[in-house]
Amino acid sequence: MLSLIVLASALSALREADARIAVVAWRLQTANVAMCRDGVPLAGFMIETLDQYDRSERGEVTAEFGLGDLPQVSAVVPESAAGKAGLKPGDTILAVNGWQMPRAVGGKSDYGRTAAVEAALAAAMMQPAVTLTLASRTVSFSADRGCASSVQLVPGSRLDALADGQYVQISGAMYAFVANDDELAFVIAHELAHNVVAEAKHATTATGQRAAELAADRVAIRMMGQAGYDVGAVVPLMERLRRKNRLSWLDGSHPDWSSRLAAAALVAAEANRIPK
Repeated sequence: MLSLIVLASALSALREADARIAVVAWRLQTANVAMCRDGVPLAGFMIETLDQYDRSERGEVTAEFGLGDLPQVSAVVPESAAGKAGLKPGDTILAVNGWQMPRAVGGKSDYGRTAAVEAALAAAMMQPAVTLTLASRTVSFSADRGCASSVQLVPGSRLDALADGQYVQISGAMYAFVANDDELAFVIAHELAHNVVAEAKHATTATGQRAAELAADRVAIRMMGQAGYDVGAVVPLMERLRRKNRLSWLDGSHPDWSSRLAAAALVAAEANRIPK
């Protein structure tokens, strides 16, 4: 019984973390669409399918969230078009623009079905209006536009975050390390910059990558300010990361911490002088 209670608590905490990341990412992506190479329609919500969970967890997931064999909304950004249209966490999606949602098939854990639903939603968002047929009602809206990237929380004990051109992934350890939404915004914005801003794109040489990291810091601070986050949180976060992870730059892919901190402090000070 105790193990089920612990699992339920962990599952609820994971959903809360996903919802928090969704809100911070959406604010950054929509506020900074003008500086991105690619602007795309954003869903403004997250979905889950039962198949993405381990078989040992599915019973508790169903009991805790009511997740069945159809996709379920796990988080909604309240300020998004979907949120304003009335979409809620826990809503079960039957169809998107008339396309019937696939049902869970069981078997081993597989994120592929969730990814397929996400791809169908992304395609639907390209239309002037999106209609979600839910178990209890129908919701229609026109998607918000923002910087292209899918932002995810992933398991991991290492202080880490990465970008691969399509996804931004924040490790569980990094999520737990940040002290507030302002610090979380910098971590997400730094990786988002690698994906969507040319000067911060990952490079193939150590020298080029160090320049890209500094550019990603600069862009991230500007993105934070544009989205209403406190850029004063950046340097204290970097100081804590330096103390915790002081040797991370020795592979040559990142600038030394002293240079990085000095550059970030200058950009943050400049951003604070820009009238809001």
